Amino acid sequence: MQFKTTLHYLVLLPWLLAPSCSSEFDQTLIVPQAGYSWPSTDRNYWPTDGWETADMEDHDMNASMMTLAHEFAQNDPLTRALLVVKDGYLVYEQYYDEGGVDQSTDLWSVTKSFTSALVGMMMDDNTVSDTEQLMADLMPEYPEFQNITLQHVLTQTTGLSWVEGGPLWVEWIFSDDWVASALARGQISDPGTRFFYSSANSHFLTALVKYQTRISPGRLAKERLFDPMGIAFDTLSETIVYQNWSEYQEPMYQTWRKDPQGIESASFGLYLRARDMAKFGFLYLNRGKWDHQQLISEDWVKTSTRDHQTDIYGRYSYGYQWYITLVDGVPAFLASGFGGQIIGVVPSMDLVVVLKYEAEDPVHPESGTTHDDMKLFELVVQAVDR
Repeated sequence: MQFKTTLHYLVLLPWLLAPSCSSEFDQTLIVPQAGYSWPSTDRNYWPTDGWETADMEDHDMNASMMTLAHEFAQNDPLTRALLVVKDGYLVYEQYYDEGGVDQSTDLWSVTKSFTSALVGMMMDDNTVSDTEQLMADLMPEYPEFQNITLQHVLTQTTGLSWVEGGPLWVEWIFSDDWVASALARGQISDPGTRFFYSSANSHFLTALVKYQTRISPGRLAKERLFDPMGIAFDTLSETIVYQNWSEYQEPMYQTWRKDPQGIESASFGLYLRARDMAKFGFLYLNRGKWDHQQLISEDWVKTSTRDHQTDIYGRYSYGYQWYITLVDGVPAFLASGFGGQIIGVVPSMDLVVVLKYEAEDPVHPESGTTHDDMKLFELVVQAVDR
């Protein structure tokens, strides 16, 4: 198949998922042994029909400090949205440049954390009984998985050969079977011995959902996540065949791109609005509970958001497709995507922070610059009175 690439694309692709990083953190566990200090799930209301707003000062947030966060966001021409949910209320919402309340954009690798939630549902349903199960047993059509377990896939420790960018990445995107194409690249280390980020690892998860449930991941997400939370979402009626990367970048609205097999892409391609992202963060802040329903088990949420791999990019740990880090010294977990898309959750503060940046032509954030997503996240955390 013929396809086009650009130098811009080839340079930026390696940063599809990795957050901006810093070297100031030790190689230790971030989540305390007792776990996070979780807030109560006994809420006055649930934002299914929309977020209720409140004054930030009524929820222990310093307006002057939030002004600093706003100014920092405003000085970055790539910023599109900053939302803050405190104690269950939307206390801050600001859009920048082309951003807007109805802007639905590619979440890039934030998509991974939604994929992890779908795997959790399979575990809750006993469709899959254990993360130590071999992928080759779970998906017998692909014996090439050999001794790779679901745990290895969830934690990015499969040991498979991979290049996250450049012509080989594009070749994978335009292959007929993303699972087979990734497995064909062979093993470079034993499973479980090292963290190595791979879009293919994550895509094994949506493929597993489809294989085990016989339901498309998008449909499962709509029925079990998005509809209960009041998130407008429609699955694609058919797989779109793309001829080049430019076609792949055409914007979509409240949907999820699929691979050539008709399976939703686990690593990118989920399109949602900022308020929807906040709802997903709020679901995890409430340990999988939404109103009177347990959409995802509390055990899965807690297991997904604790350290499974440490010392990632100098300041993170990695859970089940979630990053864990300290923000202003406080443990937090986040979904992070190319360009600075973030859903950040700080349990001890009853806080969810959503960042959106330019997503159609994204630029990887860099620490110490005006385009620094984690700095903006930290400024919001610093605005919480403690």
